[in-house]
Amino acid sequence: MQNVHAERSAGWSAICFIAVLMIATFITSPLAPPTYDPAHLALLIDMNRSHLLFGAWLSFPAAGFFLWFLVGLRAYLSQAPGRPEGLPTFALIAGVVMTTEALLAASLQTALVYVRPEVFQANGLAGVYGAFIFTQEGLGYAPVAIFLFAAAHSMRRHHSAPSWLAWLGYLAALGAAFSTLSIFYTDPTMSPWGQGPGLMGALPSAVWIVATGIVLIRTPDQPAEPALPADTSALDTHKPG
Repeated sequence: MQNVHAERSAGWSAICFIAVLMIATFITSPLAPPTYDPAHLALLIDMNRSHLLFGAWLSFPAAGFFLWFLVGLRAYLSQAPGRPEGLPTFALIAGVVMTTEALLAASLQTALVYVRPEVFQANGLAGVYGAFIFTQEGLGYAPVAIFLFAAAHSMRRHHSAPSWLAWLGYLAALGAAFSTLSIFYTDPTMSPWGQGPGLMGALPSAVWIVATGIVLIRTPDQPAEPALPADTSALDTHKPG
């Protein structure tokens, strides 16, 4: 039986996830490109230590909200009529990979903050900074695209959600997939640390997650199951002959 209250809470969780993500993005942006010289990178990291640490810590509540959204979304999609084909589970796995990458990037971000500027320069830790950037950007959009496509395709095939939401998911998946091509660019706009991938990949994805959360929140109540008639056969012992 469908658990409407769990799916509604998952919808609220999706909105909370985006809210936390926006706060983390606001306090840590813009990030310096990894092409900067190590001395410049070390100085910028040291100057923004508290913001970077708080942004990394926010990945903890964000992961909790997003994972609960994934569980509720899978349950919602699995209730659709038709033959099960694994798309809800496919989306769930891709979402777990997204969360893993986000926590890994946050861990790298935290580790860089605790390194003194002189150590950062002397030990070539600019490479670790580059790993942090490319973990959450560039090919970091690959599991995002897979998650969005799997969820949107399940919605369209089984009519489990409004058609506009499925097509919005397709559009967001296309934007995330295109953002993976940013690894071939070095200009300030289309590179992994530029604004292009965020506008094409992150923004449509956030809009779709919020819209999906609202759909989950508005899940209608299920009608109560009719009570079964009492078995009175044992009491009916005197039938008219």
